[in-house]
Amino acid sequence: MANGEILACSKFYVKMDGLEDLYVKSISGIAITLDTTGDTKPFGVSKDGVTQMQATITGCTTGTVTIVYVGTTDEKKLQQWYADCHSAPMLGGGTASAGALKSGSIVLYNQGGKEAATWTFTGAMCKSYKTSKFAPDSTELFTETVEVGFHSLLRTK
Repeated sequence: MANGEILACSKFYVKMDGLEDLYVKSISGIAITLDTTGDTKPFGVSKDGVTQMQATITGCTTGTVTIVYVGTTDEKKLQQWYADCHSAPMLGGGTASAGALKSGSIVLYNQGGKEAATWTFTGAMCKSYKTSKFAPDSTELFTETVEVGFHSLLRTK
């Protein structure tokens, strides 16, 4: 990579346990938030009426990452992952995954095809699954979209 190379958002991939060979159309929602208290209003005043404020971190909120995959005729891994993460509707009970969570990374490549930025996540589970809209006049590719919740997400490169 050239020093100071500007990265494009069009060269990327998602590597996730058991889901490494799928066609990724888009990724959105890479975000984490530090929860704070005391950062928007004064918590007190001191001598001479000096107002005191201090932002204090109280925790971390992780969001969800939305991954859109291009569907193929023989691939059912995403819908199976969703089904394995959740109890059968109306039946309850355990899940096929037995609570096992996935790990993975989101990789952004430079113009030379080398990993230039990497976000690593742990504790991932499929929160939702949906497909594209079907219509007789559609000119779109069939897609499957999963919303993934996670425990941690860090940029490691």
